[in-house]
Amino acid sequence: KVPYTKLDLDWMNKKSRSSVEMSDKKYRPAIMKKEMDMSSYDEILLGFPIWWYVAPTIINTFLEAYDFSGKKIVLFATSGGSGFGNTVKELQSSAPDAVITEGRLLNCGTKQEISEWVNSL
Repeated sequence: KVPYTKLDLDWMNKKSRSSVEMSDKKYRPAIMKKEMDMSSYDEILLGFPIWWYVAPTIINTFLEAYDFSGKKIVLFATSGGSGFGNTVKELQSSAPDAVITEGRLLNCGTKQEISEWVNSL
């Protein structure tokens, strides 16, 4: 609901929005929920930037807003230097009846490389 600003994303500032959100794993930033019929999907590609070796908590908000039961969720991300870390473990409780798998970091992928990866799934 509230877009992130450059100041919000200043991870060096312990009082920035991103730092505050990530310091409390139970915190759920609000999203603008749109009506989506998840029943029409078997597999979902879910992308985000890695923050502190995990997905931002707003990704948990998204997963908790919809029913992903029986779905496969393949993660992709960007990162300034870390891998997925504990991302799958941290997200699983937000979509307990889905299969969440670590996909790929797409930091410097070309359009062709990304397309080939998606088509390989």
